[in-house]
Amino acid sequence: MSRSRRFLSGAAFSYLYQASVAIVGIWLTPFYLRVLGAHDYGIWLVGLQVLGVLLLCDLGVITVLPRDVAQANGRELTGSDPDELPMLIASTAKIVLPQTILVALVALALFFFRPSAASGVRGPVALVLLTFVVTYPFRMFPAILQGLQEIKFLGQLRICLWAVSAGITVWLLFLGFRFYALAWGWCFLESGSNVGALVKLYLIRPDLLRVRTWKTVGAFQWRWLTRGLWVSVGQITNTFSCGMDLLIIAPVLGPAMVVVYSCTGKLVQVLQNQPQSLASYALPGLSQMKTAESRERIRTAATCLTQAMVLVGGAIFCVVLPLNQQFVSLWTGSHYFGGLPLTVLFLVNFMARLIDYTLAMALFAFGYEKFYAVRAILDGLVSAVLAILLVGPLGLKGVLIGFACGAVFVAIPIDLYLFSREFGVSILQSVKPYFPYLWRFIFVGCAALPIVARIDIPNLFVWALIASAIGLVYLALAFPYVNRSELGGYIRAAVSSYGTAIRARFLKVPEPTLSSSGDQ
Repeated sequence: MSRSRRFLSGAAFSYLYQASVAIVGIWLTPFYLRVLGAHDYGIWLVGLQVLGVLLLCDLGVITVLPRDVAQANGRELTGSDPDELPMLIASTAKIVLPQTILVALVALALFFFRPSAASGVRGPVALVLLTFVVTYPFRMFPAILQGLQEIKFLGQLRICLWAVSAGITVWLLFLGFRFYALAWGWCFLESGSNVGALVKLYLIRPDLLRVRTWKTVGAFQWRWLTRGLWVSVGQITNTFSCGMDLLIIAPVLGPAMVVVYSCTGKLVQVLQNQPQSLASYALPGLSQMKTAESRERIRTAATCLTQAMVLVGGAIFCVVLPLNQQFVSLWTGSHYFGGLPLTVLFLVNFMARLIDYTLAMALFAFGYEKFYAVRAILDGLVSAVLAILLVGPLGLKGVLIGFACGAVFVAIPIDLYLFSREFGVSILQSVKPYFPYLWRFIFVGCAALPIVARIDIPNLFVWALIASAIGLVYLALAFPYVNRSELGGYIRAAVSSYGTAIRARFLKVPEPTLSSSGDQ
C-alpha cells in the first residue's frame, strides 16, 4: 500500500473516532456537570492536565520514536541497513524500562503534593497515576506502529476502546461512583491502547520483539538518550502552551471559570484535532521520504500538508465563529458561554497554533530537534508570562491573548525562517500557500456571523444543518484554488488510488504494482 493510501486510511479512522467523541461528548459533558457539579468537574479537568508532567519524564524518547522507526524502516525497505530497526527498538526498550522508575517517583510526588482543592479525589487520582506508571513501558508500542504506518489499525483500536470506555464511565456514574467512574474509564482506554498495540506488533513483526536482539544491542548507553534530549526540552516548554491555560485560570479565577473557559472553547478544542491528526499521521511518511526522495519532492509534500491543514482549519473557523454561542447555549446553557470576544480569541489562537504545528512537524521530520527546543522555550516563556500577567486584569481573554502572542511573534517567525532555510526558498514563498485560504475563511465566517445571529436555532440538529451549509459555502469558494494547486494533484492521485483499490476488491481487477517507496 502506498504512503498516500496508508495516510488517508489512518486519517479516515481518526476522523471517525473524533466525530464519535465529539457527538457523545455533547451529551456527556452536561451529564458530568449534573452529576459532579461545575466546581468538581473543573477540578477533574485541571487534574488531568497534571498528567502532562509525567509525559515529560520520557525525555523525548517515545516522542521521537515514530520518526526514527519510519526512517529505519525506509532504509530496511531499500536494503541498506536491515538490522537498524530491530536494534533501534531494543535500545529504546532499554531506555524506557529504567525511565519507568523515574515516572513512578514523579507520580508519587504528584499524589502527595496535589492541591488541597483536589483532596476529594484522592482515590481516583491514585488509580489514574498507578495505571499510568504500570502501562508506561507499553507506550512505545503505539509509537512503533505509527512509525510503521499502521495508522489504520491504531484508528480502529482507538474507536473500539473509546466506545467501551465511554460505556464504563456512564454505567459507573449511574451507579454513583462519581470520580471513580471517570478514572476507570480513562484507565481502560489508556491500558487497552498500549496492550492492543503490543499484540498487533507481535502479530505483524515478531522479529522486532525477539529477546536475542535485546541481548545483541548490549548494555544501556547514555548516547541513546541524545536523539530525544532536545525533544524532551521542547516537550517541557510546550507544556506551557498546551494545558497550562487551565492551571493558570484555576488559582486566579476559580474552578467554576475553568468550566466556562472549557465550554466556550470546547468546539474549537474538539475540532482542532481534525487538522492536527493530518500532520501527526503524515510525520512517519515524511520521515521515510527523507531516506529515499529528492528535496524538491519532500518540499512539495510538506507544502501540500500545510495547505490541507489550513483548508480544514478554515472550515472550522467558518463554523465556530458564527455558531459557537448557539452551540454552548444548546449544549450546557448560556451561562457557560464566555462571550464572542473569547470565541474570536480561541479561533485566532487555534489558527496561529495550527500554522505553527504544521511547520514544526515538517521541521521535526528532518531532524531539527535542537531548533525545535529553542523555539519551544522562547514560545513557552513568552506565552506563560503574558498569560499570567493578563489573566488578572483581562480575565479569560488575557490567557488567550498571551498564548496567541507567543505563537504569532515567537514560534511562527522561527518556524518560517528554518523552513525557508531547509528548502532553499524565501520566507514569502513559505507563507504564500496560506494566503488564498486565509481570506476565504475569514470572509465566509464574518459574512455568516450577522446572518446566523438572526436565525432561531431550536436544537442541535438544526445547528448541524446550518453548520453544514456554512461549510459547503466555504468549500465551494476554496475548491477552485485547491483544484489548481499542488494539493489538488495529491487529492486526485489519492482518489484514483482508492478507486483502483475498490475495483480490485469488489470487481477483482488487479491493482498496479508499486515500488517499495510508495507513490506519493
